[in-house]
Amino acid sequence: MPRRRPLDSSGPTSTPPDLLTVAETAAVLRCGMTFVYESIHRYLATGDPGEVPGRKVGRSLRVPRVGLERYIGAAITWPIVDHPIIDSGPNVVDTDDVSAADPRPARHPRRTSPHRPATPRLFED
Repeated sequence: MPRRRPLDSSGPTSTPPDLLTVAETAAVLRCGMTFVYESIHRYLATGDPGEVPGRKVGRSLRVPRVGLERYIGAAITWPIVDHPIIDSGPNVVDTDDVSAADPRPARHPRRTSPHRPATPRLFED
């Protein structure tokens, strides 16, 4: 099983940041980022306490830690580990996978028809 580096490697007793990103919020809630974005937009439009309490910070959306803890009714455990959203980010180091995937698609064999002779190849393989 691949080992993943946690988002915050300062230790399991560290406290979460005051403002969480949408990806971090989705990881805490164990849901998708689309749900978090939609819920924050509904919260901003209506102020409904049943939605994720987000704020606009410049052009970004952030979720206050205190508001998120109130939303879920419990304290947030930090750091966040073993979640597909957090684990797929660019800062994740997968220490077990050392092979690079070939970006070229697999080559399919040439199809030949019994009614027509195969076209001769220009170059040798």
